Amino acid sequence: MTDRSPTDPIELARSAVAAAPAGLLADLDGTLAPIVADPAAARLAERGDTALRALSAQLAVTGIVTGRAARDARAIVGVEEMLVVGNHGLEWLEGGSHEPVPAPGLEWIAPALESLVANVRSALDDPNVTIEQKGLSATVHYRMAADPAAARQRIMAATDELPAGIERREGRMSIELRPMGVGDKGTAVHQVVERHALRGLIVLGDDVTDLDMFRAASDLRASGRATTAILAVGSAGEVPASVIAGADAVLADPAAVVTLLEALVRN
Repeated sequence: MTDRSPTDPIELARSAVAAAPAGLLADLDGTLAPIVADPAAARLAERGDTALRALSAQLAVTGIVTGRAARDARAIVGVEEMLVVGNHGLEWLEGGSHEPVPAPGLEWIAPALESLVANVRSALDDPNVTIEQKGLSATVHYRMAADPAAARQRIMAATDELPAGIERREGRMSIELRPMGVGDKGTAVHQVVERHALRGLIVLGDDVTDLDMFRAASDLRASGRATTAILAVGSAGEVPASVIAGADAVLADPAAVVTLLEALVRN
């Protein structure tokens, strides 16, 4: 829970970016891009690329912090000058660069995930369940399953015994398999703030993994390190209640996020 009363999200965001140098860090799926049944079909909300490109020129840093592989996220966003932190903080693709830099010491993770993913495929045998293999992590999406609740149970059973060093985290109709204790979206926030000496920061997210970003932004505010605006995206229902409770204010959907970004460009 944050320590600021809910209020107008645009005014909160303007207050944060007024504390220059300032930045904006946003999740991708469900935040900048509407959730779709097939993750490969995800696209930014209309006019999102134009607004993000303008903010990239205006702020000290504008970035995506996502569970997707960094290159895949860059392809969806289409704004080359933006920072992309992929795989929940495990790889960094700097603006203008085409080669992501992974966290060190993770050479072991790909073969371990290959074996684990093979077990999940065998347990499910369901073409409607999509397994997104991202090199440093893997995500099992069961949104399209005929019986999502039953599919989730089978995925959880198939991943009950994880290899050493791998953890399981749940998201919106998905289950993430990733290396343990290497970093997350919260550590990414702290690193971005440190690298760019930020005094103001907006974070946006819609899922439980974004709570790591929310907590980092809340800690920065509490310590006096930065003025922060923590914004959840989506209404109660599919968006976890903990995400809405952890935010200063709530935006209805990715289209509302674009409206906010455009308001900041005009500010």
